[in-house]
Amino acid sequence: MGSSLNNACSKFVMFLCPDKKNNFQTVSLSRKTVTSRIEAIDKNLTSQLESKIGQFKFCSIAMDESTDINDTAQLVLFIRGVDENFEITEELACMRSLKGTTKGCDIFREFQEGLLTLKVPITNICNNTTDGAPNMTAKKSGFLGLFHQNYNGNNVVFLHCVIHQNVLCKSALNMKPVLDAVVKLVNTIRSRGLTHRQFRDFLQSVQSEYSDGLHYTKVRWFSAECVFERVWQLKDDIVSFFHEKQ
Repeated sequence: MGSSLNNACSKFVMFLCPDKKNNFQTVSLSRKTVTSRIEAIDKNLTSQLESKIGQFKFCSIAMDESTDINDTAQLVLFIRGVDENFEITEELACMRSLKGTTKGCDIFREFQEGLLTLKVPITNICNNTTDGAPNMTAKKSGFLGLFHQNYNGNNVVFLHCVIHQNVLCKSALNMKPVLDAVVKLVNTIRSRGLTHRQFRDFLQSVQSEYSDGLHYTKVRWFSAECVFERVWQLKDDIVSFFHEKQ
């Protein structure tokens, strides 16, 4: 596999910069070498982040827990901090796997271990943003409650995730008649593999500016704007497609 990658890289380099061919031919692309390089890059990036965290005067944490395709719960922590020169750094701090339950105590334990690994002082945290799930916001058994119990002296401001605030915003707008019609139209095209493929082929045949429609997601309510706009721009092509399909 390594030799195949080397050959592919050599051809690519010959096309872009022929004078650098010899330099790239000496680069090893074996599995062990690539793995060790990835590990080295990971250590270097972690070291850089730890160095920046050590200079933070204040920082905020955003966290979310979700299940991946293997049904393993993953807790993701993002950190944003400011140093004495008012330079802001925002990075993915860590991702922790929750092998068993996903209770508030499990999340709080992984949160503590994640901060300990990156040497984040609890006293520097001024804000924490989570979603509205019970395991996050419950006053006694949730992450929020456990945080207050263990760090009672910290005046941390807890905020609700802005993505879920979008859902609250839509309650003030009565767009259901339009939204239902558009979503039904989009789902008619995209829910069946054959129809979806035929629609994309049709857009390509008429040389449309766009190659496909867009899905609407309820949690990310602002995605409705993009879906509306795309359907409006493709309205003539969609009508022609359905006439062709009878």
